[in-house]
Amino acid sequence: MNKSRLALAAGYLSAAIWLSSGQAFAAEAASMPGLAVSAGVTSAASPAWANPTGGHTVVMEEDITLPDHTIYRPAELGAEKLPVVVFSGPGCDFTGTAFRPFFTELASHGYLVVVSGPPEPRGGSGPGFVRTRPVDLSASISWALAENSRAESRYFQRVDAGRIAMMGQSCGGLQALSLAADPRISTIVLWNSGVFNTDPPTPPPSADQPAGTTYVMPVGSDKTVLKTVKVPIAYFAGGTDMAAPNARDDFERLSDVPVVLGILEIEGDAHAGTFRETNGGKFAVAALAWLDWQLRGNQKSAEVFVGDDCVLCADPDWEIRTRGL
Repeated sequence: MNKSRLALAAGYLSAAIWLSSGQAFAAEAASMPGLAVSAGVTSAASPAWANPTGGHTVVMEEDITLPDHTIYRPAELGAEKLPVVVFSGPGCDFTGTAFRPFFTELASHGYLVVVSGPPEPRGGSGPGFVRTRPVDLSASISWALAENSRAESRYFQRVDAGRIAMMGQSCGGLQALSLAADPRISTIVLWNSGVFNTDPPTPPPSADQPAGTTYVMPVGSDKTVLKTVKVPIAYFAGGTDMAAPNARDDFERLSDVPVVLGILEIEGDAHAGTFRETNGGKFAVAALAWLDWQLRGNQKSAEVFVGDDCVLCADPDWEIRTRGL
């Protein structure tokens, strides 16, 4: 077996295992049946997410109506409807808190962020944990739309049902791409991801995995999935990222929809992105600009990617390519 190909596939599945360091909920609250347990963003123990730049205080919580997911939202739900971001990652790991600084930053700017996987320590990565599946992303959308219509819900008529972004990191990005034909989504964003340029071997399952959790990589090297993309799509990867060649190849093949490719020079493990840096780092800056442009129609945010005054184009750490925008 080609060792480099095995390393690439294993990297998509588990490169982010070391990233996971979510905050535990209070044990006594978690033991109360029917309670959606929440945590704010003021804990001094987690400075990377404690002070997001948006105008909203953020609540991180679970909801009993959406098992095995983590929700980040503005604490005060007013008249302004919330666009939705559904996310899978890191990898296809069963955790909704590994990228907490990134998720909190997005929510602080008025987005409802729904992440596949529960908060740690109930969620986690590696041996002993199941993996998320594409259906978990789809369930996130269905839940948000259902809550928007349910009169008893705190989200009743407060979700912008026509503005939904689907995102995923590494293996999670392939999950998102596998659902590209879903008519409910407005845009897709892949982080450190892209369809494999060669067939990925399946890494052997760990002996410590729960029974029945052997995982099959979504999409694999089937580039025909790109033909199912009907909405604007963005790829962001690290300069030395193992997934960068895949993202570049996808970009060249996507000729019928608006597409952006952003390659960022990242010190250390480029495949890990900047998600755990303070407020999500440069990936969060790019994410918010893309979301504000694609979901809110903010033309100032468009200038982050295109035009004579393209902001990221002027940043020496970024390589930006676009088509159809």
